[in-house]
Amino acid sequence: MLPYRFALRNRLLLSSCLGLLLSLFMVIRWFPKTWNMWNLPIQAIDAPSHYYFIRKLMKNGLSAALELNPNDGFYPPLFHVLVYLLISVSNWLGIEINIFTGLNLIWLLTSGILFPMGMLLWCSYFYSDAAIRYRTILNIVVPVLSVLSVAHPYWMLNAGPLIAYGLATSILPFLMYFSLRLLDVLTIRSERTVTRVLRWSLLTIIFACLMLLAHPRLAFTYLVFMGPFIFAKMSKKNILYFLLFVCLAAVFFFIYVSHRDRGKDYLHPSAWFHTFRPTRSFGNAVQTVLTDSIPGFAGIFMAALVCISFIAILLLCGARFRDALAVDGAFLLTSLIFIASSALTGPVANVITAAWYRGETRPLTMIPLAVVPLLAFGLRCLLEPQNGSPLLTLRPSERIKSHLLFRPVSSYVQLSLVGVATVSFLVLTLVLCSSFEPAKKQLSAIVAGSTNVETQTPGEQLSRDKYYALKKVHNLVEDDAVVVSDPLNGSMYGMTLYGLDMLYPVYNPMDTKNGRVFGNVERAFASGNSEHLLHTVCPVVTSYTAKSHPEDRSSKYFLTMGPQSPSLRMFTYKEQYYPFHDDRLINEYEQRGTLVKITALDSPNEPGSQWNLYRFACK
Repeated sequence: MLPYRFALRNRLLLSSCLGLLLSLFMVIRWFPKTWNMWNLPIQAIDAPSHYYFIRKLMKNGLSAALELNPNDGFYPPLFHVLVYLLISVSNWLGIEINIFTGLNLIWLLTSGILFPMGMLLWCSYFYSDAAIRYRTILNIVVPVLSVLSVAHPYWMLNAGPLIAYGLATSILPFLMYFSLRLLDVLTIRSERTVTRVLRWSLLTIIFACLMLLAHPRLAFTYLVFMGPFIFAKMSKKNILYFLLFVCLAAVFFFIYVSHRDRGKDYLHPSAWFHTFRPTRSFGNAVQTVLTDSIPGFAGIFMAALVCISFIAILLLCGARFRDALAVDGAFLLTSLIFIASSALTGPVANVITAAWYRGETRPLTMIPLAVVPLLAFGLRCLLEPQNGSPLLTLRPSERIKSHLLFRPVSSYVQLSLVGVATVSFLVLTLVLCSSFEPAKKQLSAIVAGSTNVETQTPGEQLSRDKYYALKKVHNLVEDDAVVVSDPLNGSMYGMTLYGLDMLYPVYNPMDTKNGRVFGNVERAFASGNSEHLLHTVCPVVTSYTAKSHPEDRSSKYFLTMGPQSPSLRMFTYKEQYYPFHDDRLINEYEQRGTLVKITALDSPNEPGSQWNLYRFACK
């Protein structure tokens, strides 16, 4: 008996490893392989922030982990700490890894291994009671399905890139699985033992902390997926406690946001997100959910799989009807959130999507989390249908229809007609997505192109001229010098590329907490008062060096590098940097000796704009 169980366990383990290896291969195959991708930054509005956080950790160590923002504010540090640890260990071993390579490696590990592994664990909950042969098949299929869609993990490397949010999304399936196990031991008396309660509670707490350290906003996504299970499985009393907890959390969140962003009309949802414009039509949004954001024929087959699975788990789930309701409920909630975030306007849509910053970028990552468990549960029900669903015992006519629809094709083929069609659609989807998926190929090309400075349009974030201008600045200024410049002209990449201590190393350093210096310098520069400007700028010690060299008084420089980049002008408060582009004001400061010109950084491809490096006349 023991050898047999050991053989079955090995079979399941080997099938899981095969599925995970296939998913890792698909992610690595997608990832851009150009030299630039591994040695230069991704050019996107949030990218310099992530590189800055890594450099700040490299400069100050783990003591800065909870104060990563330039104003010493909190930003979820887990992804950046992992990159920092990888680089530190590599350096200790004598292997030099730059921050771009380090970021890529951590992204590949978390996206190609961690996320498929979590999805396998999360989805196995819905087919763990199936026959071994079906569990073996699903152990291979589920990890591959989890990385099939462009929605996650690939999308997060281009959108923003929101790599911290992407890591939290990859951790979320682990947390949901352990939470479901905890829910079972709390609600099923036969499952309840002290050991099991402690085990699942501890694992739930550990992965909840990891998810919060990766990105706290995923707590809202967690509630979307766990809410239906709580409603389906728990008693009315516990459901009321849950609703009370959600209401209290919503109140605290409202207070926090109101305190952080003062002056906005939070009591009138119709006034929220006034700049939002739908990015899709209603039909296209529905299509995106049903197809798991997979285009072409593969998307049609995926939509068929989703629709069949949605119905099958309700009819053929047997005694697991509550799980079926919860899985379908989570899928419907995800659909509602994505459609509202991409295609609907108005106060109701504003309230529904507020936790995800109103746009479709983050809700898009929820689609695979809803679709893959739906398919796994649906395939389990079709491969091994069970009687006992309440929907099959309502009326005799329904019972007959379901029997005709789902009965086995023959004594040799135990699959029903619907099961055969589903398996066929699954095979076609896997084959088409593995060999030809235009959306993922296009996204890979976009990500690769964003790291190529030679092909960037003049005036963009990091054009060829800006790359060499920043390199020249790095060679001219002292190692501890602070450089003041508008980050939206691309100067923030000075920190990204060379560790230049830019006063504004990200597009929005924020003037809260210890960030008053940013607004003070902007206002002092705009004042035209040389004495006030020098009195404000010269004592500045940035957050980047404050921990390692708190008393140092370094040289201060001012850099002009053309106008704000077109792709960065989406920033709502871009006007705060306009004084740094006032040629008349700059010339006056130069004539008074407040600014001393060090060198001109000529830009042959971008004429008509000043590219100069100045030093503030600090004493």
